[in-house]
Amino acid sequence: MTNELTSFIKFAKAIDARNSCNGKHSERVAKLMVDFAEHLAFSREEINLAYLSGVMHDIGKIGVPEIILNKPARLTKREFAIVKRHPGVGAEMLSGISGFEKIAEAVRYHHERVDGKGYPYGLQGQRIPFLSRMLALCDAYDAMTTIRCYRKPFTSDRALGEIAQLSGTQFDPEISREFTSIVVDSQGV
Repeated sequence: MTNELTSFIKFAKAIDARNSCNGKHSERVAKLMVDFAEHLAFSREEINLAYLSGVMHDIGKIGVPEIILNKPARLTKREFAIVKRHPGVGAEMLSGISGFEKIAEAVRYHHERVDGKGYPYGLQGQRIPFLSRMLALCDAYDAMTTIRCYRKPFTSDRALGEIAQLSGTQFDPEISREFTSIVVDSQGV
């Protein structure tokens, strides 16, 4: 691992630490991405891209004030508009690094939805890069199953139920099925 890459990973983890409710979120998302990529029989290079996409996905939150990140209540429209900028900010930070183009792409589109109601561009279905569709699921699952400033964590079963319900609108149906099978298998159910 290069010094530059190691520094970026440390920087991404430091950004996570700004959020008092979920300080290791990106590390957990990166682990889910690796497990998912291995399940899908990705190459070693693709697994590395999956890991880096997971660990870097929220790097753009450097531009979000801590008072918003740690708010224990629903965000206002203005606050949510600030949060919604983080995928683009992160992608811009990463796109200038040689070899990070696919990671920047995954980060830029990880809040898009297959029904086109996501952000920042409202992309639909297959127009959303595959890695971004994977990242959306891993990010959402971790967000649902861990403590948040504004709510208690869901059980894994409840989170998988939410994913099933949102399959075809927020999440890619095929990717949702594969992700669910990984989680179920890892729990030995």
